[in-house]
Amino acid sequence: MAYISSLLINLVISVHGKKGAKYTNPMDFMLEWDLEKQEPKKQSLEEMKAALRGLASYVNRKGKEKKRNGLNLMNRPPKRFRQTKNPGL
Repeated sequence: MAYISSLLINLVISVHGKKGAKYTNPMDFMLEWDLEKQEPKKQSLEEMKAALRGLASYVNRKGKEKKRNGLNLMNRPPKRFRQTKNPGL
């Protein structure tokens, strides 16, 4: 299964990837059973704060762009759906 996954990803990389992109290896898709050897990374308080600040700044920036563009989607009236003979569409 790992070989097939690697082959498919490599095909996608060769067709749609950038030049010089690194191809995958079947070992990249193999499960690691020795989890005891790996110690989980402990995230420090500063790293958590930095991640939260980055997320908050991204959300605030997106909100300002919507207000500048005049796209306030919360206050616009609902659109009418097009009427068709088939009610499923």
